[in-house]
Amino acid sequence: MPDAPEFTPIRTAPGPWSAEEVRRMPTQGFQQTLGIVLQAVEPRRIVATIAIGDRHLNSAGFVHGGVLMALADSLGAMGAVQNLAPGRRTATLESKTNFIAAGRGSRVVATCTPVHVGCRTSVWHTVIEDDDGRPIASVTQTQLHVEPR
Repeated sequence: MPDAPEFTPIRTAPGPWSAEEVRRMPTQGFQQTLGIVLQAVEPRRIVATIAIGDRHLNSAGFVHGGVLMALADSLGAMGAVQNLAPGRRTATLESKTNFIAAGRGSRVVATCTPVHVGCRTSVWHTVIEDDDGRPIASVTQTQLHVEPR
């Protein structure tokens, strides 16, 4: 098995991330493995796509639910980090996925927007659509805004 590439965090300091730092997030680690491509990065809206390949499919030939959940989790975190108070970090506290239809086609498009952004938590809603604009998943997640230790 080949050695894993060297991983260097984009940032280690707590607090809000800039849009440019967020745009770099899919360039390494698991988000790179998923193939996330950011289309829009704003503190209150993140849009991304994944070009679907064999590695994204389940045994029935549809987009694996874990891919959709991981995409939504990544986008919720990207939204949350842009809205943190100084000195805070974020972690996913809870996530709920509704699978609406089987994912098929050459790509998925996800749009993530906040339901609530507070001092201690933020709640993010992500709608994931297929090539035809048909919703295939709806994900709501809570991000905890954590004080550093």
